[in-house]
Amino acid sequence: MKTILAFVLSLLSITMCESEPETDLYSKILSNTWVLKNHFLGDAIDTPCGYATQNTRDLNLTITKTEDNKSILGDYKINGLSAINSYFGSIEITSFNTETKRGNVKIGTIGSTKMGGSHELMDCENRYFGMLNQSEEFQIIENEGKTMLHLGIFKKDNTPSRDGGTYMIFELKKD
Repeated sequence: MKTILAFVLSLLSITMCESEPETDLYSKILSNTWVLKNHFLGDAIDTPCGYATQNTRDLNLTITKTEDNKSILGDYKINGLSAINSYFGSIEITSFNTETKRGNVKIGTIGSTKMGGSHELMDCENRYFGMLNQSEEFQIIENEGKTMLHLGIFKKDNTPSRDGGTYMIFELKKD
């Protein structure tokens, strides 16, 4: 009897060590580099810098966990490239639902280098920083072999049907 009990307990401890809580998995997914693909603006989709602006570099967002805590909740560092400048800041995940893969965020102060560029690229950068600063929610979407991050303000049930929110659509950067 003691042998069977010891065997069952060892299997349980192996199983518990091998599986990671779901929030750990989402923390690992979130802690990556994301490339901005589109802006969703209420009821329309726009390119990162608008359809009239050509030859822009990829705008990206790198998210890095700042604590030893593996849970998705907590503080993260952010940095990346906008239309002209490099930027840095912080983001705090305040809640996360593993069923909907949706959560709430608080964006800290965003700093950037101070290079100048064309009027179109400066407008693109200002729009990107503005949407980043206003972000309140995020969602991780896995579809057709792609992992997407939606970051911004989502549709609320009491808003008109054509107002689908305003958010950025990022794609996980493949190494």
